[in-house]
Amino acid sequence: MFNMNFPQRNPVRRHTARTFCAVVDDCNTPRHWGYLATKTFNCHAAPAFCCVLTLCGLSITAYADNPTPAPPAVTANAEQTQTAPAETADQPPTSDNSQPSDNAADPAQEKPAEPASPSQTANETESPSTENLPSETPAPETPTDDSPDAGPAQPTPPATPQRTPIFDGKSLTGWTNPYEWGKVEVVDGEIHLTAERKFFLVTEKEYHDYEFEGELKLPEGKSNSGFMARGQVMPNLVYGYQAEADPTERRWSGGLYDESRRQWLNPLWKQNEAQAAFDRNRWNRFRIRCVGHHLQFFVNDVPTTDYFDTADLSGRIGLQHHGEKGQTYRFRNLIVRDLGKQQWVPLFNAETNAGETADGEIIPGWKAIGGGTWTVNDGILQGRASIEANEPNGLLYSTREFTNATVRIVYRFKEGDSGFFVRSKITQANPFIAGVQCEIDGTDEVAGLYQTGGKGWLAKPLHYLEKRFPPDRRDVVRFRWEQARSGVPLADLKTKSPAPDSASNDENKEAPWQTMVVSVDGKRIVTHLNGCLASDLVVNDLAESGVIALQLHGNQNLEIDFRSIEVLQPVTP
Repeated sequence: MFNMNFPQRNPVRRHTARTFCAVVDDCNTPRHWGYLATKTFNCHAAPAFCCVLTLCGLSITAYADNPTPAPPAVTANAEQTQTAPAETADQPPTSDNSQPSDNAADPAQEKPAEPASPSQTANETESPSTENLPSETPAPETPTDDSPDAGPAQPTPPATPQRTPIFDGKSLTGWTNPYEWGKVEVVDGEIHLTAERKFFLVTEKEYHDYEFEGELKLPEGKSNSGFMARGQVMPNLVYGYQAEADPTERRWSGGLYDESRRQWLNPLWKQNEAQAAFDRNRWNRFRIRCVGHHLQFFVNDVPTTDYFDTADLSGRIGLQHHGEKGQTYRFRNLIVRDLGKQQWVPLFNAETNAGETADGEIIPGWKAIGGGTWTVNDGILQGRASIEANEPNGLLYSTREFTNATVRIVYRFKEGDSGFFVRSKITQANPFIAGVQCEIDGTDEVAGLYQTGGKGWLAKPLHYLEKRFPPDRRDVVRFRWEQARSGVPLADLKTKSPAPDSASNDENKEAPWQTMVVSVDGKRIVTHLNGCLASDLVVNDLAESGVIALQLHGNQNLEIDFRSIEVLQPVTP
């Protein structure tokens, strides 16, 4: 209780002051005291009273005639929120550069019709390169333990990860040059890179999930640079995700480039706001956020990249010199915030199959419905169907429901038509499911998105190509897609075409193991086949939650094997 002596000249005000002191004792938030002072005394006495409280070590929010508190200040590391309205199939384009929708189905390539669900009429859009990005907002005030509204004691929330400098401004402690060339200096609190060949300076430490901030200054003349995110390091080679710094007329700074691997993933073509963020005549601040499958880049607080990919879940932070002779690149204010890590957790593999099954389960955590057969041989899950059996579609579905999830399946397809369903609902009539499936077959429709019990085809593979990539970059993506379809994994990615005789004796060649990754986040679904982006779509009528399922299409000969099914989850400390 505060004991204060107020002037005695006005007995009414003296009584009011005592009343106010009693109120202060029950006030949960010092922010309200200034407002109470204003209401209790007057505009002249209240500031003096607030000064007394301030001298006592209490923080007061100033109030004048308006009792509404000022909005909280935005800190240096607060994330900016940008909402990009999605273009829906039944709305006109919002940009002069928009092209006709890629979502329309090709009648000549339709899948066999499946029973429709009246409740599902898809309204889907292509996912923009920069979507609704996360923001940090103040937590709501909660009642204290002695408040009449207080409930059971709540656990202490985890501390916000601290922003830690990774360059001390004086030395190169914590950094290394994996190349046999390249000059690195510390000058006036900056890192300077000079070379005649491309090289990267990288951190000694590997990072998993994190948020990085750094500033970069390009030299005059021809130049190019960037920051590596989760970079992979070998002697004389750094490869992986790079946030580009591109001062040329195309202005792709903040785009996503896969260094020494897949090349451009998000080239910022016709993304005017993102292209305008970088100013080559000054220091530019990059912010890179990597959390699980989600990569987000910002340039001077403007969102430039919002991409889903799981090729690298950890790696080094790096600074690039592009190799322009005599040019010096400058970097400063390098800070990182550790956000933990994520790992693949098995939903099925040889080890989980050895566990106990609950009632009705075929294997632990999975049930079957409809036609076909599911067996496990030598740790491999085998799905089979035949024309002779004349059976309806069959499904193996999870007993667990999922909302946002990234799932990786390793499969070997031999013949027929299969699929992997996300956020779907099991029904009691053929085809026994309603939802969106990622196509699994031997055609060029593999990894496309098809809505069973709804609209049918939503997106064929590479549907995004003409909207996101300029004409001179599309053939690179198409070539990589053909590699992915043929079973070339990302780890074995080559920069030249296969030898002419590599496709010989295809009939006698065993089907390759393929890796498909499906990310569902909000209404957005993204599929990759062997590291190549196949589909990226917002499906507005996607269920909020549902099972995942493997399909056996009925009335056909079908053989498909699954070696593993995994979900990406945070590692608990």
